[in-house]
Amino acid sequence: MPIRRIRVFPDPILRKKCRVVRRVDDKVTDLANDMIETMDSAGGVGLAANQVGALQRVVTLHLPGDEDAIVLVNPEIRDTEGEREVIEGCLSFPGFEGMVKRSVTVKARWLDENGSKMKVTTEDLFAQALEHEIDHLNGILYVDHLLEHEKLAAAGSYVDPEEPHMHDVELEVHADHSDEDAEPEESDIEVVHTTIKFSDLYSEDSVDKMQYDLRKAGYVIDPPKATDQTHDHVESDDPHLDGGVLLDHDHSH
Repeated sequence: MPIRRIRVFPDPILRKKCRVVRRVDDKVTDLANDMIETMDSAGGVGLAANQVGALQRVVTLHLPGDEDAIVLVNPEIRDTEGEREVIEGCLSFPGFEGMVKRSVTVKARWLDENGSKMKVTTEDLFAQALEHEIDHLNGILYVDHLLEHEKLAAAGSYVDPEEPHMHDVELEVHADHSDEDAEPEESDIEVVHTTIKFSDLYSEDSVDKMQYDLRKAGYVIDPPKATDQTHDHVESDDPHLDGGVLLDHDHSH
């Protein structure tokens, strides 16, 4: 299950509508497995097929707290209720998040990886993820739902700064070196730390271009540049001095 490169804004494929899957075969299953590997490596909640360059109506979701990811083939939303404002991010906009409007309740249906029919009525993150990923399949991005006058913010602006950064995913693996039938001692457990590299998931050039195009499109505003020194401005009847700076007494002449 290889990790696939994630396409980022403004890659044209993100604006294309994905095709209906006619049959859930091995090719679709292989695509879904690659998507799960990629999504989990990026620390994502959801991923749509066109985000990894495949124009098929396939979505993978891995909600926090769930042991396994799920595969949704040809997912569609049947009905929605209510409206709420939520902070949302996207693997195709690494490093950014924004305030968007989403439904409170979502009714959806899809086929699983075995071709079985599934349906759900859900709320909270599951509902939000369904709307977000099915939007992707229709060429709609979450920046299209930004609240009026809202801009994208740096990822983590609304969450605990102690949380892991989305670009590097830390994995902790516990390797048990004790006998199979024996209760492992603390000394038998080896904790292995590894990090998924940002370059395994994204093209650095494409991310640089994304940042430029986001600013060009007005989704992001650069903060004002800080000056190295600050001075008190003074006014004077002398037009040559008006708007000048007040020098320190030690440096005045």
